[in-house]
Amino acid sequence: MATQRKFIFFHRKYGGIHMSKKIRVILRNGLELTYEHARVVEGTKTWIYQLNESEYPEELLALIDPNHIQALYAED
Repeated sequence: MATQRKFIFFHRKYGGIHMSKKIRVILRNGLELTYEHARVVEGTKTWIYQLNESEYPEELLALIDPNHIQALYAED
């Protein structure tokens, strides 16, 4: 069974790196973005990378301003 972690506004205070099988981002305008096999790196911007089979970043999928993010979910 997949577990789901919710990181609402976690990125604003602490930053960090989150790896999972599925990343879901809900923006303030209501748009929902979903990424499979991705890694989130959070800081002044939220970077979402596609991972290869050895779990190393391979391609930048999204660069999002944290002020535009309403919720960030990661599922294992």
